[in-house]
Amino acid sequence: MARRRISTEETQQLRQRIAREAARLIARGKVRNFHTARMRAMRWLSQQKLTSAQVPTQEEVMQELDRITSVSDAYRNEGLQYLIDEVASLLKLFKPLLYIDGQAMQSPDTPLCHWIVSQFPNTLNFNLDPIEPPDWTTEAYQFSNGIGHQIYIDPTLESTDQITRELNGQNVTFHERTVNNTSAPEEFPEDLSWSDTFRPLLERLESFHWDYAEHPEGDALYHSLQVYDLGRNLHPYDVEFQWACLLHDIGFVVDPRLPEEAALRVLAGRVTERVEFLVGNLSSAHRFLKHETQAKSLRKSESFDELLDLARCDRDGRQPGKVVPTLEDALEQLESLEEDWSYEPTE
Repeated sequence: MARRRISTEETQQLRQRIAREAARLIARGKVRNFHTARMRAMRWLSQQKLTSAQVPTQEEVMQELDRITSVSDAYRNEGLQYLIDEVASLLKLFKPLLYIDGQAMQSPDTPLCHWIVSQFPNTLNFNLDPIEPPDWTTEAYQFSNGIGHQIYIDPTLESTDQITRELNGQNVTFHERTVNNTSAPEEFPEDLSWSDTFRPLLERLESFHWDYAEHPEGDALYHSLQVYDLGRNLHPYDVEFQWACLLHDIGFVVDPRLPEEAALRVLAGRVTERVEFLVGNLSSAHRFLKHETQAKSLRKSESFDELLDLARCDRDGRQPGKVVPTLEDALEQLESLEEDWSYEPTE
């Protein structure tokens, strides 16, 4: 039997869903890097071998992470609405009823959305894990689509717009959920600060560790804060240099195999050319300090001395037990310094 040809629209939809699910895995701290998140999302959302056109890039995953973690409350609420509508569209043939647990909003590991359907939705392309069903239902399943969802199968359910059932020891009312036309915004807010943009990735650095012999200080976030603190003392009024100190290892949470290239992809268009220069040439600066290269082309840059300073801070910022500012303190300090410094992202 010939395999059904997948349309271009279906390919793009699957690609976006994989990117979105991978971003949510990272945002909820379930995985350490973008590569692992993407692979897990691919296994979760498709049981078939995927083509290259169906697999999102790590940059697309990062864009989705921006959407769900670096935006205003209003934007985040719209994103939540989008997720619920997406699930409703998957269940629409079964006229689903929905109960949203408001208290679960504060607990990312607690299911937020509880659905009742009259039969098992075997048309879903999800790996549904069984859970312990309540007395009033025959089967119950859970799946992730960015927020916690649980599906309860109640064969006695009749067509109705609402119904009351006992759930987790209390009576709750399930309401009919129809698919509406709302969706998550397509563009990022224009006034998004550097702190808002990079905070999620910097937070993820806490889960990344190198070999102890080279980095006895511990995780990558602690190291980055040491480098930032050294750089702030060295160039107290150079906000671009301080940002480069804080962001220099951000590529490790995107692609630890090629962190410098990954960092440049992340930073492109979001920071100034000077910050990109400092972060993108850090490895060359290390080789220069070790007398492994003369770095003739780099020496022509007006920021060559600061590049070497960044390499020295990176080298020296590996002290176990050193007192450093918290990430929030560092971001507040940078925002304060930026008040007297205007910048425009590169085109």
